[in-house]
Amino acid sequence: MSEKKFPWWMRIKVRVLVFGVLMSVLPLLFLGFASFNAARSYLQESIQEQNYERSILLAGEIQDFIKNNADSLSHVTLTNASDLVGEDSIAREVILGTMLREVPYFESLEVSDSQFRILGRVSRREVVFPVKQEEKLNNLEFSMDNDFSISGVFFSEDGRPQVYLTVGIKDQQTRKNIGYLQAKTDLKVLVTKFTNIQIGKAGYVYLTDEKGYLIGHSDFSRVLVQENVRKNPAVQGFLSGIRPTHQGNEYNNADGVRVIGMYAPVENPKWGVFIEQPVKEAYQPVTQFFMRVIGIMLFIILGVTLISVFFGLKLTKPIEHFEEGVRQIILTEDLNAVIPQENDDEIGRLVQAFNNLLRQLGDKTTNLRNEQELLQTVVSGIGAGMALVDEEKRLLWWNSIFEGWFAEKDLKNLSCEDVLRRDGLDCAFGENGKVLALEVQGDRRYIRQTYYELSPGNSENAAYLLLLEDVTQQVEMEARVIETEKMAAVGLLASGVAHEINNPLAIVSAHSEELLDRMREEDDPPKNEEIQGVLRVIFKQMDRCKQITSRLLNFARPGKQGRDLINVSGAIQQTLALLSGRAKQKKITLIDETQSGLWVYGNENEWQQVVLNILTNAMDASVEGGCVRARAYRAKSEIRVEVEDYGQGISEHHLSKVFDPFFTTKPPGQGTGLGLFVSYGIVQKMQGQLLIESTEGKGTTVRILLPFRESGGS
Repeated sequence: MSEKKFPWWMRIKVRVLVFGVLMSVLPLLFLGFASFNAARSYLQESIQEQNYERSILLAGEIQDFIKNNADSLSHVTLTNASDLVGEDSIAREVILGTMLREVPYFESLEVSDSQFRILGRVSRREVVFPVKQEEKLNNLEFSMDNDFSISGVFFSEDGRPQVYLTVGIKDQQTRKNIGYLQAKTDLKVLVTKFTNIQIGKAGYVYLTDEKGYLIGHSDFSRVLVQENVRKNPAVQGFLSGIRPTHQGNEYNNADGVRVIGMYAPVENPKWGVFIEQPVKEAYQPVTQFFMRVIGIMLFIILGVTLISVFFGLKLTKPIEHFEEGVRQIILTEDLNAVIPQENDDEIGRLVQAFNNLLRQLGDKTTNLRNEQELLQTVVSGIGAGMALVDEEKRLLWWNSIFEGWFAEKDLKNLSCEDVLRRDGLDCAFGENGKVLALEVQGDRRYIRQTYYELSPGNSENAAYLLLLEDVTQQVEMEARVIETEKMAAVGLLASGVAHEINNPLAIVSAHSEELLDRMREEDDPPKNEEIQGVLRVIFKQMDRCKQITSRLLNFARPGKQGRDLINVSGAIQQTLALLSGRAKQKKITLIDETQSGLWVYGNENEWQQVVLNILTNAMDASVEGGCVRARAYRAKSEIRVEVEDYGQGISEHHLSKVFDPFFTTKPPGQGTGLGLFVSYGIVQKMQGQLLIESTEGKGTTVRILLPFRESGGS
């Protein structure tokens, strides 16, 4: 026997090793990566939280810077309100100059009345010229609801960012606003302090105003050109009023570098503090941690893999030995061989069980061969031809009887059609139990063809079992029984036929005697016209007798074998005509309600026998003056034939026996008891059903159901 090869990756050793390694490595990988992801998330959140808190702190420092300077202005206005807006310009200049020296961030100070008209000014860097008439402060926006107001950022001639801080001057007694004190505040020191803060190695801090313009940046040239960075995702969040969180956004900055951006808003002024740090730098601790985790996992995986391989090889070695032993048994076909048992574990017990199974298999093989020989003897002596055919109807196997009937040449590789069609049989397998005539060794035999569908997957790959039975004796016996019943029916019909013939014979006798008497009279001999008239009457009555005897002879004549398309209604009408004489004797009315064009497949003589038996029984059961109704019609795909009488009916006790052979309730000499038995068998051969419904005292209905066939088909 040839051994089917299979790929190396299908071997159990490979699969066990792969399974062991995977089951060892995958959990480690899963746990390792799960731990790493958790640690990475924690580290990333820590880094983002650190930058977020730093941005909040810087925003608070800016807020404190502005607030402290505004408080300095407010303190001066509280203590020197009247001097600041009074007529004494020298006192006003002294106050402003003192304040200018004490607060290094103020570049200049200006005082105005309540209408923003400047009353006096001092400057740290500029020459102070006399105040022009109606000259007003630069920042005129001021709300009494706030302690101070702050202008937008602007830049001095030397590029320093500056803002105007303005506070109101209130009368100490009336608390009404009597003027304003405004300081031009320099932001250079503050911005430089923030933008010089080092965030890692490449991180940086920058400031924007409420419109997205840069106020401070490590690259001060971008501040000088008043660059608008509102397209920056973090700046967009700030300008949109989105509340910042410790989870920053990752995006590409203006230089195309991937950064983590955090921001914090300054309440007053409406500025924003932003921190951006490259992702690669920010997450460098995460990368270092990942490399350490990978190293540890690789070391553990290597150790676990070696252990899995060792135990996998130890497990599969006995299995390989077992496989080698089984392969050797298959090659030698030695069912008495024994595979050595190496240990007492599950595999060892499997080897032991296989040896026991092998021994039992050897015993059963011997028994199977003996039974196969016995079956071959039975099949050869069963007296029926048997053959196995596949889906394509090719012969796979046949017994000696089949070979004796059909083996005029070698049957090997022939199709069932080639072997059987020549003898009138076929392999269409459309009708089971079909009986056909066959010439076997010069003798005419009748063969019943039966087929059985086999379950798929059998050893022969056969689809059907074809059984050909020699039913010659059965067919001949049935034919003799049908013929006997027919002759009995002919005997019963004879009296009615004789009575029907007597009427035309009496007419012939009367006209003949009258014609002879007139021909003897010489005085008044009959004329030629009268003689011709009498002869026409005699000819008509004799033709009537001929038709009556022809119907009887046609029924009594032995019928031909075989089946063909027959007209159901025609046979019924012929039988009704045949029974008309007997019906007249019993004064029974025969009613014909048959439709035309009703075709079935069967034997015409046998069908006429069925109709005669049923109509005869109906007439025998009818009382004088009764009627028998015969119907034939089509209902969808079947033909229904019904014979109904209104006689005495059949009792329930007798109704269950009406199809038994030799059962009859008629007096001796009036029935054989085979009529319904034979009719039932004929209807079954026509693939139909014969049903009887009867109510005692009311009548009986016999119903026959037959498959309808088109007149042009078979």
